Amino acid sequence: MKKSKIVTLQEAIQEIQDGDSVFFGGIVEDRRPIAAVCEMVRQQKRNLVLLGTCSMSGDILVGGGCLGAYRGCYSSNGAFGISPNLKRWSEEGRLIIDDIGHLDLSLGLLASMAGSPFIATKSCLGTDVLNPEYDNLPKVREIARSKELLPAKKYQLMEDPFYDMGTVQLFPAIKCDVCICHVQQAGEEGTVRIDGSLTFDHFAVHGAKKVIITAEQVVSEEFLRRDPNRNQIPCTSVDMVVEAPWGAHPGQVYNFYDMDIPFLQDYAKHCATEEGFQQWADTWIYSTKNHEGYLDKLGAARLERLRAIPPYGYRPRKQGGMK
Repeated sequence: MKKSKIVTLQEAIQEIQDGDSVFFGGIVEDRRPIAAVCEMVRQQKRNLVLLGTCSMSGDILVGGGCLGAYRGCYSSNGAFGISPNLKRWSEEGRLIIDDIGHLDLSLGLLASMAGSPFIATKSCLGTDVLNPEYDNLPKVREIARSKELLPAKKYQLMEDPFYDMGTVQLFPAIKCDVCICHVQQAGEEGTVRIDGSLTFDHFAVHGAKKVIITAEQVVSEEFLRRDPNRNQIPCTSVDMVVEAPWGAHPGQVYNFYDMDIPFLQDYAKHCATEEGFQQWADTWIYSTKNHEGYLDKLGAARLERLRAIPPYGYRPRKQGGMK
């Protein structure tokens, strides 16, 4: 009989060590592991290296003092503006930023999934991403706990030896200590089903030492295996499974709930200043103690107004969604 991988959110986050490099599944405010992020702040993780893209999930980590470095290609809370804490901390020199290209992110994760140490691309040739003056990878490596998971060099240029297409950039595979993905459904042994956009989750899990899945629903493996073509991440790639309904709020989860726009607007307003973020964190992270307390504070009526309506997979505004 196979062993269940179900743990509590607190138990899963306890596995993250200071200085770990972390990658979050989802993108912008879609399927971001907000419940896991808030627990990371509660547990006071420090000097983490965030890889990939930064939106509200990463911005909360910055404001909570958890991040030492960000290595990625996107820093915005979608329609609600540039990630305010990340902007403030980077401008004040309190956070190391190492930019990589948008396409290089997906290619680097693809290389990890394929077991390749690097991948060839031309996507960033001629850009400042390859400018040595802005190469902060050595600084990122200084604070990382697992230095071997970060590349020794940011890139390598070479001439194409196969088709004589000129200079190409060799971009290293993206690896991390921990990958956290929030999904619609997961089995007790770790099989994962994602509805809608997969973003990079199905690539990133293969480049991580440890994979934590938070899910809207934990269902039986037998149920998921009735339709295996709809499952994107195998149980062999997953270490822990946490049932965390509404675990991406205030973001959206396709087929489950829509964005909580007033909440996102309130976050942007508060985080215009560091004092404002601390007030927001006191209200929504520290005083709630855990994810269940966070949901209790939101209230069932508010959450119900966000619930997705078939066949859309989200909450049409004319159906009473939050404005």
